[in-house]
Amino acid sequence: MYSHLSIETIPVAQLTAHQHNPRKHSKKQIRQIADSIQTFGFKAPVLVDANSRLICGHGRVAACKLLGIDQVPAIRADDLDDSKIRAFMIADNRLTENAEWDNTLLAENFKFLSDLNLDFELEVTGFEYGEIENLLSLDEDGSSEEPPVPNADSLPSITRLGDVWQLGEHRILCDNSLDHGSYKTLFTGSEKASIIFTDPPYNLSARDIGKVCEANHGDFAMGAGEMTAAEFQAFLETVFDHLSSFSTNGSIHYICMDWRHAFELVAAGKAVYSEWKNLCVWAKNAGGMGTFYRSQHELVFVFKNGTGKHQNHFELGQHGRYRTNVWNYPSVMHLKDSDGDKGGNEALNLHPTIKPVAMIEDALRDCSRRGEIVLDPFLGSGSTLIAAEKTGRICHGIELSPRYVDVAITRWQEWTGKKAVHVETGITYKDRNLL
Repeated sequence: MYSHLSIETIPVAQLTAHQHNPRKHSKKQIRQIADSIQTFGFKAPVLVDANSRLICGHGRVAACKLLGIDQVPAIRADDLDDSKIRAFMIADNRLTENAEWDNTLLAENFKFLSDLNLDFELEVTGFEYGEIENLLSLDEDGSSEEPPVPNADSLPSITRLGDVWQLGEHRILCDNSLDHGSYKTLFTGSEKASIIFTDPPYNLSARDIGKVCEANHGDFAMGAGEMTAAEFQAFLETVFDHLSSFSTNGSIHYICMDWRHAFELVAAGKAVYSEWKNLCVWAKNAGGMGTFYRSQHELVFVFKNGTGKHQNHFELGQHGRYRTNVWNYPSVMHLKDSDGDKGGNEALNLHPTIKPVAMIEDALRDCSRRGEIVLDPFLGSGSTLIAAEKTGRICHGIELSPRYVDVAITRWQEWTGKKAVHVETGITYKDRNLL
């Protein structure tokens, strides 16, 4: 049935499209086929009749024309009459549509590939990155609960100002995010962040944030209500300038802020960024502190850095992730700890404005890829670090407070079972405590 088949090389100029081919190829798909040919080579011969008229392979030939390839391998099916040629053109396309994917094995293959240092993008498979991300998420811990939180008051003081810690692929610097040199220390070579998620100081006193903050934390080291509006705007502009310099052109920057200083943040953002993309609202499941109204939301300002193309992996829900600018996640006060008890107060003992890890995870999935760097210049208790770990991103974090660096490292170590290492000395976090 196939012993007489042979592969010959035919000039593209001699091939003609079949006038009855019912399959349409968009420009996008032809580009995808071209990418596949560039990556893997031309591995599947086209099928032609006795007159070099295409039966199968119209898309591949169109891709070759796009690439400037002037000849292709072909099999000549000169044993088929016109009726069988027309039927086979339909069957060759339709029969593949009747198969189904084994999503578990598909995710396993993408996980294998994503862990390698490939010289091609995973989209060469024909899947959009949003689809791939959804599949890879099948392999993640699906728990909606926050990672267990340590008791901040019981932690030893290990970190010192200027320390750089390596946590697997992640890196934390204990220093001032206002200083350009901090970023030069944190990043190596030509590294740049592909996304920013950060929660700057709100320029509010501990009393303004709430009674829990006032009782357990006191004021932040900076941005604790001591700045005028103009000073706070300048403070934010300085940080945003650094974020712009150390992130890719087109990267998306998520900046959290209390409503009381929204004006200064928008002014600072517009002074630095090319575009204010959106304003997202974290809608909590219960109200918190407040005077005129109890506050049940926090704001997440979304800016674009530069004019390059930005990443969008949710695309209005076409890959199964329906995302709006209203983000519904539980208040930290209503999250459970590792024993299943209400753990909100324990979480707030870590940091007064802690954000849900799940919320940050979703933002990272929206506008970044696995293996890319997420930068958080106000790392706090390390929620961005945990979200990066859970979604396969790499966190570069800066935190001025040694206490909060200790909290973030302890939280990460307890969650992953891995060990943080002091970059300068090579000593583990645990061993440094023994010195």
